[in-house]
Amino acid sequence: MRDALFMGRMTASATHELQNILATIRESSGLMDDLLAMGSEGFAHAERFKKGLGVLAEQVERGMILTEQLNFCAHAPEKCPAGADINEAVRALVGLSRRHAARRRTTLVLAPGRSGLRTSLRAVEVMDAVGAVLEAALDVLPMGTQLMLSVEEQGGLGVVRLDSPGFEALRQAPAWSELVALAKALGIGLTAGPANMGVVLALPRPAA
Repeated sequence: MRDALFMGRMTASATHELQNILATIRESSGLMDDLLAMGSEGFAHAERFKKGLGVLAEQVERGMILTEQLNFCAHAPEKCPAGADINEAVRALVGLSRRHAARRRTTLVLAPGRSGLRTSLRAVEVMDAVGAVLEAALDVLPMGTQLMLSVEEQGGLGVVRLDSPGFEALRQAPAWSELVALAKALGIGLTAGPANMGVVLALPRPAA
């Protein structure tokens, strides 16, 4: 726990610095774009230059999003008195897991979820449990499919729902036994989703 908090502090500090670097690049590329617009007449490579600046702007925004997600991850081991925000934890996990899923030709989609739902778990524990479900699903899903996650409220509990594949197929995944043990240790309920598809993780309520 102590080492996780230490690494989190180091990572958080680094991500803040990376965001400052990206902000400087964004400001500089915006200035170059303005200067080009003012004096591009007679510049033979104006269109190529504009295209390059456009690609640079897209990559800077991509970098800003990734560093924000990584910064959330860095703070995830910390205990929050109000409880972890489930939707924010799942959003960061999905963002950081997309590359891993893409290697298996699977598209991760996070449906618009219920904001403000909290759990007594730390954000890192939410991410760990949902990440274990993702790993189990990726073990059995065929390539070229889509995996949908959503955060909802059921019976006063915050739940994370993964809509595919079938529940029985998930139970046969190599990662399932590890997921069951983790869920038991964290007090998370594991049930089949609607029509026996996917799985629902019911997270413990935040402390009063």
